[in-house]
This record gives sequence, structure tokens and C-alpha cells, in this order.
Amino acid sequence: MRLACALGVVVGLLGAAQSGFAEVSEKEAMRLGADLTPYGAEKAGNAAGTIPAWEGLASAPPALGYTPGGHHPDPFAADKPLYSITAANMAQYDAVLTEGHKAMLAAHPDTYKMDVYPTRRSCAYPQHVYDAVKRNAVNGKMINDGNSVTGATMGPPFSIPQSAREVVWNHELNYRGFKTERVALNAAPTKSGDFTPEISHRRNYYYWSDPAITSTEALGNIVYFALNDTTSPPSMAGTVFLLHYTLDQVAEDRKPWNYKPGERKVKRLSGLQYDTPVNGSDGIRSIDNYQVFNGGGDRYDWELLGKQEKLIAYNTYRLAARENQYKDVLHKGHLNQDLIRFELHRTWVVEGKLKAGKSHSVVHRRKFYFDEDTWFIAATALYGPDDKIARAQEGFIFNFYDQPLCLADTDVIYDVPGGVYHAIGLRNQEQEINFNPDFGREMFTTESVRRIGTR
Repeated sequence: MRLACALGVVVGLLGAAQSGFAEVSEKEAMRLGADLTPYGAEKAGNAAGTIPAWEGLASAPPALGYTPGGHHPDPFAADKPLYSITAANMAQYDAVLTEGHKAMLAAHPDTYKMDVYPTRRSCAYPQHVYDAVKRNAVNGKMINDGNSVTGATMGPPFSIPQSAREVVWNHELNYRGFKTERVALNAAPTKSGDFTPEISHRRNYYYWSDPAITSTEALGNIVYFALNDTTSPPSMAGTVFLLHYTLDQVAEDRKPWNYKPGERKVKRLSGLQYDTPVNGSDGIRSIDNYQVFNGGGDRYDWELLGKQEKLIAYNTYRLAARENQYKDVLHKGHLNQDLIRFELHRTWVVEGKLKAGKSHSVVHRRKFYFDEDTWFIAATALYGPDDKIARAQEGFIFNFYDQPLCLADTDVIYDVPGGVYHAIGLRNQEQEINFNPDFGREMFTTESVRRIGTR
């Protein structure tokens, strides 16, 4: 049974399997670009007309006074909200709300809302990525009990997925560009709303998407390289972090190094995986909540719950707009909801339950909502050992229409019962992401860490 599944179909039996599926046939892969988008979504709209057919770039031309390298003007600024959801009327919209959004509406009845706009399926990718996605569909498959992938490069390996784990891999191995450079702000506001900005200079080399890499084996088990140096606050300034992110993290842990000015030496770190707390997050975020989810998926049994129409944050230009100061974005209890645009989209829904004998200090059950047009996890509900929601997370899908490329490069994780949160990747007052930086793989070495840290 192939899973270009109809809306609402439950396919848990298939989702429970973690490996052993063959790649799809050439004939089935021909659906990409036909009834499916080149990225694997249903091209048609829904029967109700509330989700339109996929348009690609048609509705988001990069001609809005956009200056290359600058912040992106909102191509949908003239859109008006269709309706607004609050704690008072949320029952009316129960079917289209994710479990995490329901929890946030209930936790903040006086301030949390969701303004819903017309759905714009504007996300598109370069042709060479589409070509790779079609090759991946035919050749990609999971190995090592679902803990690794072979036969794929560049972008999502399973655009016509046959299991829950394949859908998760599509998020983890998504196309994020080849090389990127940016300055970004992270913050963990207190219950009173006060925050100390953490600003860092970030460089990423997505080895998975290197045009010169033609096979999974050529990667040497490395997916990407990351190099971050922190510039603020003063207590953290000069700290440099290097990561070599591995593909099969059961066979080989990711490889992190750190430099702290007070120690004046580069140290190899260990144990940075799964539920390790993230520095600067006040214990709200663990390592596996970066990029909404990352790392080894071996601690969970994954089940595919089918496709569901859900409201998710999309085309989030106002949230990233330069005219907004960080105090305008980071409010008490949650982000400023006036700046967040929600749209109705089809989502793949996947649930992960902690395996017997496995542990996680925070999350015992995960429910993910993957945007069908981008494969990014746009929303989560993360349940603690009491099976109540402990965390809710959002990835804010943003269309870099000049590339073309969609990313969930900014996200927020809420400690729902605690009333606090941690936001990462804000760039309102920082430079826009540079997708063509002047560095190579040699940047991502311990020698670079030492040089940057001691300059």
C-alpha cells in the first residue's frame, strides 16, 4: 500500500515499521510534478476550497522592492484575517487546531490568539533540488533499523513516504540551501517577560545538499557542519561552537567542540544528544528540540496518523520584519500573536512513543505536524510522563522567494505548564540570511574555532 494517502486516513500499521521498505518504482515517481508537486505534496486543493491548489512561486514574485541581501517584503501584506481563534471560541475550530495550540489557548486565555489568513501555497525550490527529490524517491531507503538512509542526497529522501519514520527523515534531511551565514537572536523570557538576548554569528554547510556529493556513501556519515560564535551577552561573548552532525547517530554520535574565552582551549564535548538541556534556554529546550526535531529517532516507536488539515504558522514575514524590535516580538508568556499569520494546510501527522526501556527526561510522547509542501515540522505537542502536554513548539515557515526556498529557520518552544518559552533564530534587527557566503568546508575545523575564539 502506497501512502499518497487521502485526508484523514489512518495508517498506523505502516507507520510502526521502521525499515525494510524498498524504494518506490519509476512509474510512481513520475507522479512528482504531475498529481503531486515536485516535493511530494498533493497538488490539488481540498474539496471545501479552503486549501488552494499548489501555486509554487506564482503568488509570491520577488518583485516587491526587494533588495538582494535585505529583508523580504511581505507579498501578502494586503491579506486580511478570515477569523481569529481565542480560548472563548476554540471549541468551534477544534478539528483544525493542533493539540499544542489547544494547550496554549487554554493556558493563556486572555492573551493567546490565532489570526487565520487565506492559505497561500507559495513554497517552491530550485529545479536541481526537484531533480534530486525525484531520484531520491526511486533510490532512497532506510537502513540500520531505520536509523540511517542510503541512496539519497540534496533534499527529502522519501517524497512518497511509506512509513512514519520516512516522514521524520524528510524533515531531518530537508533542503535548507547549501551554505548559509547569518546573525540570529535567541531568548528565554522570564515569567515577567524580561529577557537577555543571546546573539550569535552562525555559519552552516549543508554537506547533504552539496552539489558535488552524488551518493550517500560519499558523505562519510556527515549531514552538515555548523559553526557559531556568540557575540552577546558579555558573559557568553567569545564562545565558539563547532558541530559535525552525523547521519546515523546510533552508529556514531554527532561531533561537537567548544571554545570558552576563560578556558582558552578547544574542547571536544560529549553527551550532546536527545534530552541534553540547551544552554541559555533555562531548561526549556533539549538538544533534540533544535530545528523542532533533530538527532537520533531510535528512542521512539513512530506511527503515521495520516493527513489532517491543521492551522499552522505560514508566510511569517511580519514576525521577521525589520521594523519590529525584539521587545515587540517577545511578550510575556508567549510571542506577540499579532505578528503571526496562521493558515490552513494539509499536514502529515506522526506520533512517537517512547520505547520500553528507553528514557527521556521531558518528552515521553511526541506528536508532529509536518507541512505537506515543505516537509518541515510546523507544530508539535510534546507529552511528559503523565501524558499531559509539557511542551508545545512551532516552526515558522518563511518563503525566501528570491532563492526560491522555504525554511522554518525560526522556532519557539513553550513550557506550557510553566508559562515560559525559548525562541531561537530571530533576525528582525540582524542581517538577512546569506545563501551564498564565501567559505568552504575548511571553515568547519577545530583550527577555525581556535582562530575565531582568540582573535
